[in-house]
Parts: sequence; C-alpha cells; structure tokens
Amino acid sequence: MKNKLSVVAVVLALVALVVPLLHSPDKGGEPAAKKETAFERVMRTRTIRCGYAVWDPLLYKDLKTGEMLGIAHDVFEEVGKKLDLKIDWAEEASWGTIVEGLATNRYDAICVTLGSVPSRAKVINFTVPLTYTMAYMIVRQDEKRFDHNMDLNKSGYTIAVLDGDISSLVVPKKYAQAHISSLSQSSEYSLLLQEVETGKADATVVEMAAFDKYQKTNPGKLRVLNPAEPVVIAPLVFGVPQGDVAFKAMVDAAVNDLLIDGTIDTIVNAYAPGIFSRPATTYVLPN
Repeated sequence: MKNKLSVVAVVLALVALVVPLLHSPDKGGEPAAKKETAFERVMRTRTIRCGYAVWDPLLYKDLKTGEMLGIAHDVFEEVGKKLDLKIDWAEEASWGTIVEGLATNRYDAICVTLGSVPSRAKVINFTVPLTYTMAYMIVRQDEKRFDHNMDLNKSGYTIAVLDGDISSLVVPKKYAQAHISSLSQSSEYSLLLQEVETGKADATVVEMAAFDKYQKTNPGKLRVLNPAEPVVIAPLVFGVPQGDVAFKAMVDAAVNDLLIDGTIDTIVNAYAPGIFSRPATTYVLPN
C-alpha cells in the first residue's frame, strides 16, 4: 500500500511540473499575443505618428515661430486630410538614426522625404515617389583640374559628404579611389560647400536646392562640374514599416491622389520651382 501511495505521489509531482510547461508560450503552449501593426494602431488611434529630420526645403522650422514648413511637411499634412487622420509630428531624428527609429517602432512613418536606396530597403519600405532629386558634383569656380565627374575618382582627391545623407551612401562606392571626408550628420549642407570653397575638399555632392541656397549668399565661389550629369538621381519617398502592406497601400493611395490632382506640383513649386522632377504620369487621356 505504501509503495502504491509513493508511486501516486511521484506521478502527481511530475504532473505538477509538466502542466505549467505545456501552457508556457515559450515551450510551444499558448501563442504570444499578436503584435499590433502600424496600420492597426493608426486605425485605432486615428493618428499617424511621424518621425522627421530637417532638410530645407523639404522640411524645416521657422526660426522665429517654430512652425514646421516645407514640401514634405505640407504634402504629409495633405495625406492626413485625404485619409481623415491626424498627423502627429512626434519625433525629430537625425539622418543617421531616422531609419532605425522607424524600424524599431518609435513612430509609424518617416514623414520627411528620403531617397529610396537599396541599403535602406533592407530595414524599411517606401511609398510611391512624390518627386525626384538630382545631386551634382560641386567644385570651386576657378577649378581647372577636372572636366568630368569621374575625374575625381583618383587617390589624392577628397570628396566631402554628409553622414547619413544619400550622398554618403552612393559616393563612396561610385568614387572608391578618392578619399571620402564625412561631416557629422548634424551639420548643415552649407558646411559641405564651405569645405570646397576653403580648399579642405576638392568637391562635394549636393542637390540643387542646397546649392542654390548657398549661391545666394556666396555668389561666384562654386559651380556645378557637369550640369548634364548628376551624380545621384533618387526618387524621394516617405518611409513606412517593412512588411506592413496595408499601411503602405493606404499612404500610397493618398500620395497618388495628390499627384493626380496637382496638389504636390503646387506645393513643390511654392517652395522650390525648377529644382525637383515630377514623376511621369502613368495614364493616357482618351482621344
């Protein structure tokens, strides 16, 4: 009898140990709660939380009022109106950290336009392009050593780039023989151009909006080396979470509507006429 009771006691003890393991999510029991997607969160809160970085004229703050302005800012506010959603400009990031912030769910979208380059596509997804930007090789006005962009691809020449900017992702690969001088991601584009003007760098690569702004206060100091040959051609897009098909489709629909009805053209021309290229239309009007 005692032996039978001992066996029963052992069996009950084993059951007490095994049952909790069978119900443990870590041991193949009940599955962990499903993670809420950005689309589900936005639909629940009726708000898109935006991460952004400063890039004049795409997005910047008025120094006197603190008001946010710029092409990307105004377009995304229009996206919110199209979708009947509130836009919360939740977090300012640097260009070196903004992609990581979206990938780690600090915000729902990157609401300043950025270049859709392959290295970024590894961790985030992109909307349809709003517009296209071109970045050019900039040299001193009196520069005589170079006739073509690729003349800079030699040891002994220095090209300045801004860390985190699209040029810092493209130029080191395209000009692998040259020395690449990277300025801090918190630097202004004007500092890149100053590096060239003062002789600290032989050239830099910037888009025309930044170059035109610099030219207004520093006329006759710098020039575009090859105006017909941009170093970088990049679609400007908003960043959305990788794999969140519903969220991307929703924002894409709003951006496409703004392209078709001319809203994006109006906004771009108000801030930077003649600088950015519009995406080609994807329809043909009936005869």
